Amino acid sequence: MNCQETQSNIMNYINDRLSQEETKEFLSHVRSCPDCWDELEINYILFVGMRQLDDGEVLSADFQEKLREDIEGRYLQIKREEEWQRGFRVAVFAFVFSFFLWFLGEVINYLV
Repeated sequence: MNCQETQSNIMNYINDRLSQEETKEFLSHVRSCPDCWDELEINYILFVGMRQLDDGEVLSADFQEKLREDIEGRYLQIKREEEWQRGFRVAVFAFVFSFFLWFLGEVINYLV
């Protein structure tokens, strides 16, 4: 994802409207691009602050920390989901492979 794509997706990120893959690309870019980080931070502070005021909440004392926590939380969630998917694929492969070996043994026993 380049700067233009990242900056056009800032509100989608804040509103949690990006797919898992888009979020991963977005976070990867934001973490390595100071300009996009600054743009995200400004929009996040404005949007979350307005949301808190609309909801009658007390404004956060540290929006920057809240943003960092949000980014880390989403990043960890993506990593957990990727690990779960990887584990699931390994389990399915192991099941199919063991079924194949069992079937092959049955065929050999039948032929002998």
